[in-house]
Formats: sequence, C-alpha cells, structure tokens
Amino acid sequence: MFESHCAGLVMAGGRSSRMRRICATHKSLRTVEGVPLIEWNISSLLFHGIRNIFVAVNAREIELSEWIRGYGTDLAHSAGARLTTIVEDVPLGTIGAVTRLPSEIDPVLVVNVDNLTDLPLARMVEFHIGRGAAATIATHAEPFKIPFGRLETKQDDVTAYEEKPDIFVQISSGTCVFSRRAIDSMALKSRTDVPDLIRTLIASRERVAAFRHNSRWIDVNDEEALGRAHVLLEDRGDLWPGAEFRRNAHA
Repeated sequence: MFESHCAGLVMAGGRSSRMRRICATHKSLRTVEGVPLIEWNISSLLFHGIRNIFVAVNAREIELSEWIRGYGTDLAHSAGARLTTIVEDVPLGTIGAVTRLPSEIDPVLVVNVDNLTDLPLARMVEFHIGRGAAATIATHAEPFKIPFGRLETKQDDVTAYEEKPDIFVQISSGTCVFSRRAIDSMALKSRTDVPDLIRTLIASRERVAAFRHNSRWIDVNDEEALGRAHVLLEDRGDLWPGAEFRRNAHA
C-alpha cells in the first residue's frame, strides 16, 4: 500500500498545560472510553498500514515515555510494527521533531496526539505521493458560531438578517504528510511550527496539497472537548480505525 520508507509520527511533545489545569496527567494519557489518546492514534496508524512509528515526547514527560516503552511497544509489536521515541531535550515546536527522523524516511505521516479522527490516512498518503507534493494538509470545513447578527446588504439596503449563524471555515485537521525535501528544508534541531514550514514551502514554490475530507474529527484540548470525545466514541469505539489492535493488545 505504501512506499517502503513511509513512517508515522505522533506529535506528543507539548507540555499539555491547558488540560493540566484540571488533571496532572499529560493529555496523551488521558482516556476516552478507557483508551489513552496516544493509543487511539497509534492503533489508527497500524490500521492504515504504517509499521514504522515514531512518537515525539518532551524529555520531562517520564510517565509518557514509560508508557511508550512498555504498553505502546507491546501494542506495536502485536501488529509487527516498530515504535520509537524521539525525545525533545529542548522544545522543537509543532513540527521540528521531523528533523530527528532517519534520513531514509520519505514520506512521513504526522498526526497530533490530541486529535481523534477516522480520516482515511492510507488514501491521504497515496494522494500526497500521487501529486508529488512537498507537503499535504488534511482539511475540512469547521462550523463557528458568530455571536452577532449577520447582515447581507446591497448599497444602503438590508437584504437579509440572520441571528448568530454558523459559518464554515476551511481549517487544518492537524494531520499532514511531508516529503523528504520538506523535511530537509528545515534547520536541524531548530524549533519550527507547522505554519512556518508551510509558508516557507509556498514561498519556495513547492507544492502544498490540500486533502479534503468529511471524516469525523475532534481536537481534544480541554475538558469540554474530552467530554465530547466520550460522546463521539461511546457507541462507535469498536468501529474506529484500529479496534482490532487495541483488543489484541488488551487480551
């Protein structure tokens, strides 16, 4: 399905400061339906055929590193995969960890540990390769409620009035694919965030592709979102990508 050197990278290097206002546990290990967010992500990568998986972690996150070395490694091995930790001794930003990947990896599929989605990841990688892109960003239309009345006007006349409507904005779904040339454009061991890298690629006239989807998606960045994630997966967890790997690992 994939080129032999395609890998997956789970970004879990943040300090999770927002969620830690309520609970001391790193958000990677917060659970939805009894399963840690990091396990949802790793099992999804396994489901989509990724067998070389890396996880970027902050050097101070001892509990998370121990989970990766223990249960996470067992989960990967149960699927014939390899799980490797990239330790950030200094913060590398939201994408800087890709510079720590072995040079033979091309491309890399990057997911954020606080996102839950049933995106067709394998199809996204194939889309990226087929277009010869330096980077591909998953994107969907996200609704935002305007806290005011929205008017439509024509010259001095009001032609329509809508109270506090939802508007749909095309946003990044937090999942990307990067080719080796995008990785090589970054400074080694330098802090880099995704928007900076994308702007650099566009300025260099590199192709940045948009993978549009209508998949289920949630950003689990606070307690309210964690509650919504429980509702989303309460009756659908067994249908979420990677359920068989989670069952085998817990057996």
